[in-house]
Amino acid sequence: MKRLLSMILIILMICMAFSACRTTANEEPETASEALEELFTTIDLMDATISDLQEEMEAGHITSEKLTQMYIDRINTYDAKLKLNSVIDINPDALRDARALDREREEGNTRGPLHGIPIVVKANCDIAGMATSAGANALADMIATEDSFVVKQLRDAGAVILAQANLSEFAYSSITSRSTLGGYVHNAYDTTKTPGGSSGGTAVAVTCSFAAAGVGTDTGGSIRNPSSLSNLYGVRPSKGLTSTGGVFPLAAYRDTTGPIARTAEDMALMLEIMAGTDQADDYTVEADADAMMSDGYTVSLSADALKGMRIGFLESSFRFSGEVHGESVNEVADDKVSEMVSKAVGNLKKAGAVTVDLSPYLNNAEIKKLSKGIKIETFEYDANQFLRRKGDAAPYKTVKELQASGNDGVMHMNLDRILSDDGELADSLETTKNPYTKTFGSYQRIPNYQKVLDARKKIAAIMKEHDIDAIMYLNNFDVAGDEDDPKNNNHYNDAGYDIIFSALFGLPEISLPMGFSYTDSTHRRELPLGLSIFAAYGDDETLMQIAYSYEQQVKEIIRRTPDMTPALKDEGLNDFLEDLIEKASSVDHAKYEKASEGKIQRMQSACEKAKTVDTDNPYAVYDAAKKLAEAYDKVIEEIGSKR
Repeated sequence: MKRLLSMILIILMICMAFSACRTTANEEPETASEALEELFTTIDLMDATISDLQEEMEAGHITSEKLTQMYIDRINTYDAKLKLNSVIDINPDALRDARALDREREEGNTRGPLHGIPIVVKANCDIAGMATSAGANALADMIATEDSFVVKQLRDAGAVILAQANLSEFAYSSITSRSTLGGYVHNAYDTTKTPGGSSGGTAVAVTCSFAAAGVGTDTGGSIRNPSSLSNLYGVRPSKGLTSTGGVFPLAAYRDTTGPIARTAEDMALMLEIMAGTDQADDYTVEADADAMMSDGYTVSLSADALKGMRIGFLESSFRFSGEVHGESVNEVADDKVSEMVSKAVGNLKKAGAVTVDLSPYLNNAEIKKLSKGIKIETFEYDANQFLRRKGDAAPYKTVKELQASGNDGVMHMNLDRILSDDGELADSLETTKNPYTKTFGSYQRIPNYQKVLDARKKIAAIMKEHDIDAIMYLNNFDVAGDEDDPKNNNHYNDAGYDIIFSALFGLPEISLPMGFSYTDSTHRRELPLGLSIFAAYGDDETLMQIAYSYEQQVKEIIRRTPDMTPALKDEGLNDFLEDLIEKASSVDHAKYEKASEGKIQRMQSACEKAKTVDTDNPYAVYDAAKKLAEAYDKVIEEIGSKR
């Protein structure tokens, strides 16, 4: 991979005719081609993995500060201009933090694989010194004094908290991501389409390479849906594996935090660092998150992990028939989506998996029975608790005050859906109805929490009986719908599996990217979509293994960077080419006779073409530099061998 060097080093290398041999970060490359490969360009930033970036920093070819600035440049260039609106605010301390991490590295201290890596975090998570707005204008000045637990985990591991991602206000919607503070988030593959919600800002930022990876939250699909519609890997972990401490709640008994990433390995690494027991989050205490994650999730990643695995599928998720809100509904997956599913399942099988239809054993009637009566609304109580903990930083102390302020924007539209059944707002936390009325051990839980535990056991028993490692289903019957037409947004399977298995039962679930659809009269661009796969409670490791093994099978077939956010103009690359043109043009003519005429002509031709390249296009500049460097090296090599 090409690496970034300073201007002084570039000039020095060329002036010395690349005569010194470079084998380490402190030595110079031997040839112009090697020098070009040593550059870390804006092209290399595109879709770079965490391990790629870490390797470059370890070798001394780029600093965290420079890397952070490169991501900031991309956000500033594209996000608002293209109306992607994925970022609400850039962390004003990001560059300072990156410099501090660079000093640690210089002193020989690195904290691990995330050291110096810029990460974007959903704006409902506490980030010290930034507002925990949850996207609401009303909370634009509610500055956090300390990090949420998962942000602290990331910081302690060396991550640079780069920016706050936009979201569906108060994380409410899984269909769109829009907020009064950040506006509408738009799909990076077609800005007329929805990015899904509520972690749409995180997903769009990650898929556009505005950060190396991101943090989302998921109450009922909010990590998985945006990941699905943005060509990414996303995981909603087992409830209690990651903390929601310091996260503005939507429904605390269902809320989770989890990573969104461009690769399965990055997803596993992020989860490994985010997971852990937080004494302030009794769900992680109950789950014993530290023990649940054991040795982590990256150590067991293997390309062969799918060999011999048995993955169940719910045939009913590909064609739904049933009653929804009192109406009879018959749905079937669109042809373009069916084709994507066939390819994805085919790749799972090529990687060694066996698929088994579990519909007879886990049918809709059984699923409905297991889930009936679990879901309740806890938003008001949870939000009032959160605002109470904020103390003087909170401009409002209750949801009632938020509503009365007239400054809560989108929440007005959904308030009746996320409050308790009686719809009466309380004047204080003390008078707010507490929905957590059952005691389990030393924990206060929702009334039907036993049904949650029973459902986990039932699912695990079915999987064990049929020797199943994980279960897959289709959550979307079509690709992303139009952003400005709510009727076209709802392509989700009305079976509601994304709410049931992971959100209600607390099971771990990933969105596995299937690639891109073909186009039709409604969708004039190819659009991505993901396949949902869940596992038994606590078995997040199996999902990481499936994702990684699948990714190794499909390789570059799945991942595609959005066309609208290409690599930025690269001044370092431009300077390299300019200096190389000068060097090639000034080769001693007296020595031409020592080199073959053909090699000289090829160098001269490459040099003339390089002079006309569009320097605003880094891809064109790199191609020209590569061709000229190769031609130049051959001339220099022949001259040197005939001296």
